[in-house]
Amino acid sequence: MNLLILTADDRLEKDRYRVADHRAKHIRSVLKLAPGDRLEVGLLNGPLGTAVVESTSPDGVTIHTENLTTPVELFPVIDLICALPRPQTLKKVLSISAMMGVRRIFLVRANRVEKSYFQSPLLHPANYQRRLIDGLSQGKLTRLPDLSIHDRFRTFFEDTLPAAVAAEEQSDRVGPIMLLPDQAASATLTDCWKSVAGSPPLIVVAIGPEGGWVPFEIELMERLGFQRFKLGRFVLRVETAVTAVLAQLELLCAHDS
Repeated sequence: MNLLILTADDRLEKDRYRVADHRAKHIRSVLKLAPGDRLEVGLLNGPLGTAVVESTSPDGVTIHTENLTTPVELFPVIDLICALPRPQTLKKVLSISAMMGVRRIFLVRANRVEKSYFQSPLLHPANYQRRLIDGLSQGKLTRLPDLSIHDRFRTFFEDTLPAAVAAEEQSDRVGPIMLLPDQAASATLTDCWKSVAGSPPLIVVAIGPEGGWVPFEIELMERLGFQRFKLGRFVLRVETAVTAVLAQLELLCAHDS
C-alpha cells in the first residue's frame, strides 16, 4: 500500500479519519506505524497529502490529515475497452487499470467471451471497487475509474462508444485516437502515434479476449476508426496486454510532452 485511500465512510470529523479494515492491518503489521508517525494519503477522487497516526488498536487506526492540497491529474486520458475476461483475470485487469491511470473501463461481450462471466459476483460495484481502490493505492492515484458493463457487442461499438467519444471532441483539438492491439497487424503503436498531429485529448484502447477478437469484430472496429497495431513479438495474456499497452502509451506521451 503506497498510498492510503480515504473515503467519506472513513471520516469521523473534519480532518480525522478511522480505518478498520485491511488498510488498518497493513498500517499496523506491514508499515508498522505508531502514533506520531506520518504516511501518505489521498481522498478518493480528491487531492493527495499526508496524515499523522493518532492511535492504533486491533479495532482500527485513527489518523489526522494535513496538507491535502495536491491535485491528481490523469495524463494521458485513457479509456479501456476490455472483452470481459474470466473473474481471476478481471481482478488483475481492474487493479492494473486503476494503478496505471485509466479513466473509464468498458467491459464488453465478444464472441469468445463465456456468457457465464457476466454472472460473476465480481461485477457487483461493492466487489470491483475494492479492486480498483487497491490499484489506486499501489499507483498513488485517487481518481476512481468509471466502470460500465455492456453485454451487446454491436450496440456498444455502434451506439454507446461513439456517443462517449463525441462528448470528448473539441473543435480546437485533435480528435481521439482509437487503438486495437492485433498480433496479425504490421504497424506498431509508434506508427499509429505518428499518424496523429499532436497529442490527442483521449486515447481509447480495445483489448480482446484470450482467444482474440473474431474477424467480424475486428472489421467493425476498423470501420469505426480503430487502428490495428502489433503490441510486440509475444502472444500475451489479457492482463499482460493491458499493462504493456498502457506502459507504451505512457512512454509515448512522456516523449511528446
